Amino acid sequence: MLGITIYYMRIVMDADCLIKLTKAGLKEEVCAAWNITIPALVASETVDRAPQLPDAVRIGQNIAAGRVTVESLGSDPAKGEDAVLLLFQGGGFDAVASDDARFIRRLRGLGLPYALPAIIIVRLFLDGMMSGKRAESALMALRPHISADQHAAAILMLSGGIER
Repeated sequence: MLGITIYYMRIVMDADCLIKLTKAGLKEEVCAAWNITIPALVASETVDRAPQLPDAVRIGQNIAAGRVTVESLGSDPAKGEDAVLLLFQGGGFDAVASDDARFIRRLRGLGLPYALPAIIIVRLFLDGMMSGKRAESALMALRPHISADQHAAAILMLSGGIER
């Protein structure tokens, strides 16, 4: 464990991660622990393109309430991941949160810090912001939306930190 507290971390999140955390009912807890910022293009991808969807409504409410911050880049690139990367490289952020495999490979190749949705839950537990029981139920809620490998790795990481 690195021994860092994530409460004050500033995270740039892509649409994929934001939607998965929302579908699993975890976005509010993550937003309470981390400062979440999305580029305007990601806001458009998650809210404006299908405003009638329950996920879009919840994300829109979080944006309106200031739990998710939207930042404009001036001119948005064609893809949300490119906007996330540009925003992160502009400075002031600690990591990128994504669950897009190609984007993760790109971030890894650039040597940039990133967080996967399941690892966010583990980190919340390790930093004392979520109980072990809640973290286990959060991972179960997230399970249908992430890879089996990511889920198994998170369960393994979580089980090492929970006293039984």
